[in-house]
Amino acid sequence: MEEPRKAPIEVLKTGIPGFDELFYTGGIPKGNIVIVAGGAGTGKSTFCRQICNNLASQGKKCMYVSFEESVSKIEKSMLSFGWDVKRYEREGTLLIQKMDPLDILRMKFGSLGSGPATEITAKVEPLVIPKGFNPEVIVVDSLTAVIATTISKEKNYRLYLHQLFNFFEETGATSFLITETEQVPTRYSTTGIEEFLADGIIVLYNVKKGNVRENALEVLKMRYAKHQKRIVHFEITDNGIVVHPDRQVFID
Repeated sequence: MEEPRKAPIEVLKTGIPGFDELFYTGGIPKGNIVIVAGGAGTGKSTFCRQICNNLASQGKKCMYVSFEESVSKIEKSMLSFGWDVKRYEREGTLLIQKMDPLDILRMKFGSLGSGPATEITAKVEPLVIPKGFNPEVIVVDSLTAVIATTISKEKNYRLYLHQLFNFFEETGATSFLITETEQVPTRYSTTGIEEFLADGIIVLYNVKKGNVRENALEVLKMRYAKHQKRIVHFEITDNGIVVHPDRQVFID
């Protein structure tokens, strides 16, 4: 008997030079929820903003949700790479939102325990995605900012996180969730729950070697896609991030 053929996986091509080559499928499986982890200054936000820029320039809708930086600062950082962020916003392919994690927590956790989980999920949607906007990519910058306001509400945060991941899955968008870690992390999220729930983990490093630092990137985990199992060099140029798949970086 012939073995059933596997259905081809639809992939999201990020357009970041060299990055998609790390996957044998040519990109990240569409609909995956991906953690982008790394220490301060490793390029996590730039990486995600570059993906939004590349896809928005192709007419694909992207949404960037910030819990820390203002919309104007995000626009300024994208303009510094020569990305036409203002045009994409006017054309409706890029939506940048600034949210206050405290406001979100009041609305979410104030109702926890008072109704079924479906009610909690329903309360997530209008805060994350406005009606009529159906993004192919969602970026959350960062989950760490939300966690910082929920130190005394661990149980509530766990429930919120499960509902949030369920929501991202239901949208069908490919989601990138930024988390802050040590420069060379052994753990890729604050609570550990995030990396368990996520489909993928991309780690960005800023490795000190002598008197200089080297940028490096690793696809640590990616469900439904074979990928290179090594840490490779990348650089942040005037035009954005460029990954060098053939230049391996060794971390002590």
